[in-house]
Amino acid sequence: MRDHAVIAGVGFTEATSPRRQELSKNELCRLAVDRALEHAGCDRRDIDVVIIGDIAGFEASSVAARTIAPALGLPPYTTVLPICTGGTTGGHLPNQAAALIRAGFAQRVLCVAPNTFDGPVDLQAVINTNSPMVMEQPLGMGAVHMGAFFPAAYQERYGVTDADFELLATKNRENADHNPFAHVTSALSAEHAARMVSTPLRLGMVCPVSSGAIALVVGAESVVGGQAGHPVARITAAQSISDGYLGGKRRDFSTFEVVEVMARRAYREAQVVDPRSEFDVVELFNPYAPMEFMLMEAFGLCPYGGAPELLRKGVTRYGGDLPVNLSGGIQCTNPGVAGQISPVAHIATQLMGQATARQVEGARRGLAHSTGGTFFQFHTATVLERVDL
Repeated sequence: MRDHAVIAGVGFTEATSPRRQELSKNELCRLAVDRALEHAGCDRRDIDVVIIGDIAGFEASSVAARTIAPALGLPPYTTVLPICTGGTTGGHLPNQAAALIRAGFAQRVLCVAPNTFDGPVDLQAVINTNSPMVMEQPLGMGAVHMGAFFPAAYQERYGVTDADFELLATKNRENADHNPFAHVTSALSAEHAARMVSTPLRLGMVCPVSSGAIALVVGAESVVGGQAGHPVARITAAQSISDGYLGGKRRDFSTFEVVEVMARRAYREAQVVDPRSEFDVVELFNPYAPMEFMLMEAFGLCPYGGAPELLRKGVTRYGGDLPVNLSGGIQCTNPGVAGQISPVAHIATQLMGQATARQVEGARRGLAHSTGGTFFQFHTATVLERVDL
């Protein structure tokens, strides 16, 4: 009988701007690993496999694993597995760890998600190289320009206002006030928040370039559950999906169609029938605040065009029936690969009853999502449930 995979330990480092980064990438990863192992109640000698994420383009493929692994204090001959799946690398780390555990290849897997943006000199120029060379790269599009396609189409289709977007961004910054590992909080001035960047995106709706690292200890439930000394988060579903990366190929920018397909697969695997009522807490990858609305709808948490109304009614706020992005989300903290794994990390700590952000009382089931790519064509979803041992 195969064992369940559970998250038993989570290690965060504080986020900041790469320009103010006081620790190196290796030191940040070492600190995150130390905290995750301590939280899980296990030792480096217990780890069977270490999975380290990186993103080719920002840093040459597998270089991160080659340079970070020796700095983690691992015993000799520890198996190190580098993973690069572009903008969903971090989201794939715990899902891949769960696959190794369920297959019986490992009992304890250490996932290491480093910061990504401390390397490129011109970040927007690097992101532009993701675009097709002949058709779109000559336009010089950066990440914000690509991100603006979606809320603009969403507004046109559903009549959502700028005020709805601004209310959503404010909600997330207020949540970040309660997250000691967040980068941008409500301390952002109104003047800066209102600055138009790429219509309809204003600066307060756009994620920062952050530095930081996150590590997770994922293990077989029968092995690590009792060691941790606290509830653990069982991974009950892990799915991923991809769409074409050509912007001109996208049929509709007002919705994430492939997310709806992925959600159905994840819900079937986790036996979720009514996501709106069955999830206690949700973390969705929202580098641009309006994406939160669109992802809520694609995941079936509300009807299409209905997400803004839930926010206005307080449903998605702290204390509401379906709190979303209580950590502040990627809108407030985006350290690359570490940002991609952060939805899983925050949901896990919520289910353990140890959230560093706003804790949801009695949370039993949560949904985590990550996305990436030129026009957000890659997605992962992870469904987690609390296990008391």
